Amino acid sequence: MNKLILALAAFYLVSGSAFAQDHSQHSHHDHKNHTTLGAAEVSQDDSIYHLDGKWQSHTGETLTLADLQGQPVVISMIYGSCTTACPVLVNDARRVFEALPEQYQAHVKLVMVSFDQDRDTPAALAEYADKYGLGDDVWTFLHGDDNNIRALATLLGVRYRKRSDGDFDHSNLVTVLDTQGRIVQRTEGLNRPIEDAAAALIKVIDDNHLLHH
Repeated sequence: MNKLILALAAFYLVSGSAFAQDHSQHSHHDHKNHTTLGAAEVSQDDSIYHLDGKWQSHTGETLTLADLQGQPVVISMIYGSCTTACPVLVNDARRVFEALPEQYQAHVKLVMVSFDQDRDTPAALAEYADKYGLGDDVWTFLHGDDNNIRALATLLGVRYRKRSDGDFDHSNLVTVLDTQGRIVQRTEGLNRPIEDAAAALIKVIDDNHLLHH
């Protein structure tokens, strides 16, 4: 009988320890979810195309942001190993695009810029685009160095910080730029309504008579 009690006591001790360890792992995982940082104020007069840094796209091209001018752009800043907010931000940009009438879609570019200069190489971003089925020429994923990333984030009002585990806390922001790279609309948060962003894109396209080009 004593052996049975000891065996049961040992079983509950081990089970309790396993549960505590499992609970600890879940708690640690929850802690890893990024902290959302509020977006900073921005000037709508400043163009991101004044930044002359070089970037690499997921298709291996080297470009400057000014290469995007002449069409409205939906831009967001993400990092590839993020599994919480960033896929939602990418999908929010897709939702904005899909809300447009088809004839307008041809005049819009979707640009995702990585915070993570170390891990998000052009090849890694190409894998990311392929994984989420974002391989067509509407999408551009950009890799840059730390200075270029910081300069762009400042103009867009995106706040971010690298954590000790290599991941990032960051603002969740989808931004619409006009043909000259100026901010015309920002949507902060995840899974937000996209009507304002779509309307801003339509206005830019109409105001610049892009449908008739």
